[in-house]
Amino acid sequence: MLYGYILIACLTMVLLGYSIGRRIGIKEGRERAKNHAIIELKLDYYNNKKCPICLNNSVNKNSFK
Repeated sequence: MLYGYILIACLTMVLLGYSIGRRIGIKEGRERAKNHAIIELKLDYYNNKKCPICLNNSVNKNSFK
């Protein structure tokens, strides 16, 4: 009977650790995705001169002459 309680306690601890780690991982993943999206928009504008708001490729064509 004692082994059953120990087994249940161990499984509960593993499940608790898994659920806490999963929630922390999801929060970190969202934060990294948000930061990565900002960098991608800036990089796309720098390389292709493509406006991220209106998706216009001819942003400030006259200023580069």
